[in-house]
Amino acid sequence: MSEKGKSAVEIRRFQSGDSERIRELNQVAMATTPEYEPDLPDKDLRDVQSNYLDSGGEFLVGIVNGTIVGMGAYTTPNEWKEEFIQLDSQTTELTRMRVDPEYHGRGIGSAIYHELEQRARQDRYEQFVLDTGVENDTARGFYERLGFQLQQQVSINFGDLVFELALYQKFIDE
Repeated sequence: MSEKGKSAVEIRRFQSGDSERIRELNQVAMATTPEYEPDLPDKDLRDVQSNYLDSGGEFLVGIVNGTIVGMGAYTTPNEWKEEFIQLDSQTTELTRMRVDPEYHGRGIGSAIYHELEQRARQDRYEQFVLDTGVENDTARGFYERLGFQLQQQVSINFGDLVFELALYQKFIDE
């Protein structure tokens, strides 16, 4: 990226040696959000190969100066979303969009997103869905700038926790 204040970012597909850093990045990035719960499971991040890459999804990392500072993925939508958004075989869920807080505002999340969108299009997906915390103004603004449309806000129970989530949708060819 050539604009002043932007970081040159290399975007590539997840590799097995990235596992520890992406779990660490997930914790660091989520700790800055209103919906952060330190004990939420990250089983999907412990086996990215089978949870994303082997199941029709994608998982990308963004690297600056040799360090993973961002990540993002798409995969089969969580089943609970079917109650709120129409899902079909051309719909994939955008998830695990994270950027190290020290690198916010440098275009890294946008670069990862645009590469994910291109790959999703190549994989013949037509639509992204996602959820984020209702109070997470930073994430909501990011997704809305990318063209995502708010579908609705819902309360979802995950075990003993209740999350107030904003559900978004975007047609990829837009």
